[in-house]
Amino acid sequence: MPANSKLMPAFLAYEALGEGESDLMDALRGQLEEVLAKGTILTPADLFAKARYLQHTARIDPGLISMEAVDTLVVGIALLCGNALSQPAVMPAAA
Repeated sequence: MPANSKLMPAFLAYEALGEGESDLMDALRGQLEEVLAKGTILTPADLFAKARYLQHTARIDPGLISMEAVDTLVVGIALLCGNALSQPAVMPAAA
């Protein structure tokens, strides 16, 4: 049985916050950003959610994209697509 997406609900909540400016919204946005950047990809929905988060972040400021977010994206693609890749994926070293 496939695992349930954990990143898609976080992305939908992040997207729903919009551009509002309050201390509470900033705190919520920060928590969701951490989940989206560090979260493990287990399902295609997780992969899509992380990609959309990175796309959104890049539009704001590409410098805000953390290497951890990119690394977990690569690992998630390797996990989901493994044998379909034309070359082995390079897995980042554990921090």
